[in-house]
Amino acid sequence: MINVWAIGRDPSVWSDAEKFFPERFAGKNIDLRGRDFQLIPFGSGRRGCPGIQLGLTVVCLVLAQLVRCFDWELPNNMLPTELDMTEEFGLIVPRAKHLLAIPIYRSP
Repeated sequence: MINVWAIGRDPSVWSDAEKFFPERFAGKNIDLRGRDFQLIPFGSGRRGCPGIQLGLTVVCLVLAQLVRCFDWELPNNMLPTELDMTEEFGLIVPRAKHLLAIPIYRSP
């Protein structure tokens, strides 16, 4: 069995692995068939997920549509500095409290 938690926090692969820093992927050329473990949820090597490209494309399209079609507000006039960003300990490090955002449809 592969310890995905340990791979996701390996200092030789990730610098400052405990911090949320999505910009670390910008400008990276990740070889999905090789030994790059940045996308380990899809598996790697010969036994990798055959739908990885479709999955990544669909996620990008859905996110783009959400950003394009909606304005997002916090409930009850909450300020962004008042958000509780603490995390629970676990395999995927979820947020301790769910984010509640109100979508407001942008009319064309």
